[in-house]
Amino acid sequence: MKAKRMLTFIFWTVIIAISVYFYYYNVFAYFYGYRNERFGTTLFTNQIWFVAHMVGATFSLFLGPVQFWPSVRKKYIRYHRMAGKLYIVGSLIAGISALRLSLINDCAGCRYPLFLLSVLFLLTTACAWIAIRRKNIVAHQQFMTRSYTLALAFVFVRLYQILPLDFLYGPIDNAEVERTVNEWIFSFVPLIIVEIVMIWLPSLKKTRRANQR
Repeated sequence: MKAKRMLTFIFWTVIIAISVYFYYYNVFAYFYGYRNERFGTTLFTNQIWFVAHMVGATFSLFLGPVQFWPSVRKKYIRYHRMAGKLYIVGSLIAGISALRLSLINDCAGCRYPLFLLSVLFLLTTACAWIAIRRKNIVAHQQFMTRSYTLALAFVFVRLYQILPLDFLYGPIDNAEVERTVNEWIFSFVPLIIVEIVMIWLPSLKKTRRANQR
């Protein structure tokens, strides 16, 4: 039990640490004057979508972890519900703005995984809200897990900045192809892993128990 708690603590510490790291270097830069060409020169061109995405993603990225902590859910129910509503609103804003930003990404090949990621992020977040409205706690927790995993794509797709990933991209000579592969892998492989752990493996255990009876 202690080992499990320690692993859980390490897991969330790593997730929050790298989230803060990439948020600081990729979001704070905007407030210090950084502007990408594809976002236009004024707020009411594409920059408004970028600002909306940053604001919404802030709620998704940093309220997400707290929603999974049992101590918060049990002891601070009102906070859990309020944070959950803010998470859902922020995620919807981030997802809708991400749809627009995916269409103007300077990496043409990256537009497809980014668009699909945005759609899935919106769907899983909406399903999490519908599930809790219907008092389906299990489905709510599962869809929240999927939603937050997709939100973390912001972090995962930037891991190449701090981790050597040459073993993945070594054979690729084209920079745009490499970026596209990176987007596909780190946008959807984490979700696949979550599905395997959350759905596939438990279903196999249930089948084995049924056969034993």
